[in-house]
Amino acid sequence: MIILSTSAIRRSEEKEMARGISDEELMERAGRGCAERILEAFPGKKRVLALVGRGNNGGDGLVIARCLALAGWDATVYLSTEREGLGALCAKKLGEWERQGGQVAPFGSPPWAEVDLVLDALLGIGMKGELRGEMAQLVSSLNDERARRFFRTVAVDTPSGLWAGANAASAAVVADLTLTVGYGKDFLFREALSRFVGRIEIVPIFSGREECGGGAEAIVPEEVARWLPRRSAHCHKNQFGRVLLLGGSRGFTGAPAMAASAAHRVGAGLVTLGVREEVYPVVAAHSRLETMVFPISDESLLASNLSRATVVAIGPGLGLDRAAEDLLALLVEENRSPAVFDADALTLFARNPGLLDRLRFPAVLTPHPGEMSRLLGRKIRDEEREEAAREFVERTPATLVLKGTRTLVVRKGESFWYNTTGNPGLAAGGSGDILLGILAGLIGQGIPPWEAAKLGVWLHGRAADLLLQAREVEEGILATEVVESLAGAIRSFRAAACRALREREEWSAGNLAVAPTTSRAPSP
Repeated sequence: MIILSTSAIRRSEEKEMARGISDEELMERAGRGCAERILEAFPGKKRVLALVGRGNNGGDGLVIARCLALAGWDATVYLSTEREGLGALCAKKLGEWERQGGQVAPFGSPPWAEVDLVLDALLGIGMKGELRGEMAQLVSSLNDERARRFFRTVAVDTPSGLWAGANAASAAVVADLTLTVGYGKDFLFREALSRFVGRIEIVPIFSGREECGGGAEAIVPEEVARWLPRRSAHCHKNQFGRVLLLGGSRGFTGAPAMAASAAHRVGAGLVTLGVREEVYPVVAAHSRLETMVFPISDESLLASNLSRATVVAIGPGLGLDRAAEDLLALLVEENRSPAVFDADALTLFARNPGLLDRLRFPAVLTPHPGEMSRLLGRKIRDEEREEAAREFVERTPATLVLKGTRTLVVRKGESFWYNTTGNPGLAAGGSGDILLGILAGLIGQGIPPWEAAKLGVWLHGRAADLLLQAREVEEGILATEVVESLAGAIRSFRAAACRALREREEWSAGNLAVAPTTSRAPSP
């Protein structure tokens, strides 16, 4: 899904209305789409407070509140301004809300203590400049109460207070989830603003699709769904790849085993794990029974597995000694299958940059910011992520997965692709090992590395999001739990792709009523 500037979004709205779609119809599409995603993301929540601004963003919030109430939620609206100050369409939606019997809290006293979730529908993408006055006070109060009372906050289109000129010190709503309408807004994907934005989900409302033109895209299921089709009934294990994982050393026995588990869970046909001789008994005993484990020191076994592999992944727990360097050099020289490099393999590349120049096979590198700094030989700040990523792929024939709150996927000559899934629960040991295994498992099945990278980071983040949804706390999410959540992530991936298709079919058929009297929760 393309990421656009605010002005380009405005042009898309104008194009849609030129097709005969009213601004009210776009508001209904946005509100119903946002409500459906809230019902999916917060199944245990039932009390919502919608903070409504004077403009169309406030109108979106009123439609969302109406849909949530029809779905059985206890919804209350709080107006940030006197009724006389509402825009015409927002005032119309307020009338519909009240005729439905909806509650409006007294002006000046939002009922923070009575809610599980707060909907930020105060300001949209039309604002410019820093917040001041009563709106700044309301946003500050919201953030303070969120920190005290632990309710979740969902922003409609953008967290109020964020705009193209915002920075990490700006006054803005801190959201757990931002439901951005139509297309992604470019400033929402800046790493420095991620603490305000939280997880991003794009709610499409336009019948057409803007072309990217070499800019930036958000990874959404409908864009990459074709790379993970349902399997034929007439199939066998060798059709789904032979994954060879290399890693593991004294004190780092869990990392390669977790990567192997992830490769299994994402659908790899066969997974083989090569580890150091000194840890071979431990890793073999603690790996899944389905994983074939062997000592790397057995040169004949290493050569045999390397020749049969459809993908090779190296790095988790590998070590940084001479033996590890020799193994990486051997892989660069002897391997001809696609490969994924992570962890210690990246540090070894930084020490031996000439090895990267000798890659003769499709490769994916998955550095975190520290590893990216080592690869480039300088400290990389949040504001420099895109510049650093482009610099790296211009000189290295590889797909780069630059991890972060907005994990970035890029290769030479392509647009930037930003991931939209994941949460702070992934800030724990083992998360990178799981991602490595996911990518290897997907590539091993025949998915090209560029597409597998985009699909893999989405599934990785979505698996963690499903755990957060079930547990309702980010703390304590384990990498091994993320592995076991991958089946749910794949199911969710396909359901989301089908939902996007259904929504566009409904718009084309004209089936979306302006003032619905019923609402449905999403299918499980």
